[in-house]
Amino acid sequence: MPFTLGHAAAVLPGLRRNGTAHGPLVASALVAGSFAPDMTYFAATAFPDAMAFGDVTHSPVGIVTADVLITAALVALWLTVREPLVALLPARWRGRVYGLVVGRRWRERHPVVLAGWFVLSAALGATTHVVWDSFTHIDRWGTRAIPFLGEVVAGFPVYLYAQYGGSALALGLLVRFAARALRATAPGAGLPAGVPVPDRRGRLVAAGLIGGCVLAGVAHRVLRWAAYWGWDRIETPLDVIPTACFGAGAGLAVGLVLYGTGARLRGASPAPAAGTPATALPDAEGGDRTPQEDRTPREEQAFREGRAPREEQAFREGRASRPERSRPGPR
Repeated sequence: MPFTLGHAAAVLPGLRRNGTAHGPLVASALVAGSFAPDMTYFAATAFPDAMAFGDVTHSPVGIVTADVLITAALVALWLTVREPLVALLPARWRGRVYGLVVGRRWRERHPVVLAGWFVLSAALGATTHVVWDSFTHIDRWGTRAIPFLGEVVAGFPVYLYAQYGGSALALGLLVRFAARALRATAPGAGLPAGVPVPDRRGRLVAAGLIGGCVLAGVAHRVLRWAAYWGWDRIETPLDVIPTACFGAGAGLAVGLVLYGTGARLRGASPAPAAGTPATALPDAEGGDRTPQEDRTPREEQAFREGRAPREEQAFREGRASRPERSRPGPR
């Protein structure tokens, strides 16, 4: 697959319409597991010898060993960047997207039981990846079992059409699933208090950082490829697209880590924009939110019927006052 993200389409049957996993499976492990076997190819952007380890990650033994460990690392990365990435979205989308990506709370499950289902989910995701690749790459058991996949049509083997066509179809399915999942998801609670919500300038800086890392990864990987093979080796764009994708993915990972960790270290939201109330109310998760943000349908109905908390009702009706500053006592 030239687009590793497309492998997530294979685990969609294991997910409900709202993005949570069926039964005790772990959604993030299913999805990350479907990426895991290819991660060694992205790592080769910095460590060229890592390419050879792909033979292990695409093997039955690798599925239940290396791929599970790689999945755990990917999920750890996801949990690091999840809230900072959601904070980049416009306020009107933030609550619903956050409700989708948070899913079910892990803390509700016993750690040992959760670990077992995490490993199984990761292995299932990796299995879908390896099986899919077997029918879209040369000299795999799938292409050997179906000789027609190796036949050349219009200058390209059939398995290559399956590889790129499958990628395009998979990405379309993922977009459709995400759109339906967002519609089926109620807005979640506000972001944790320690996650800064950047202003317009901050969003531009984040986009520049992440985009710059992606471009740097592509340039590094393609130039290294050309230095080894020579530019005249490129007969069609298909010769270099996988290399560019691996470089882009490696750069994206670096950019996300830099932005996500930087945002968490920053640790506090910037001052609200002009015209935005600064009063914050406690939410169900123990964080803070402004009265306009992330109100659930039940809270909205309560407000309309006059049953909202007194602080919010007063705020919305213009009767709220600023808290008085504490005055120093007599000297």
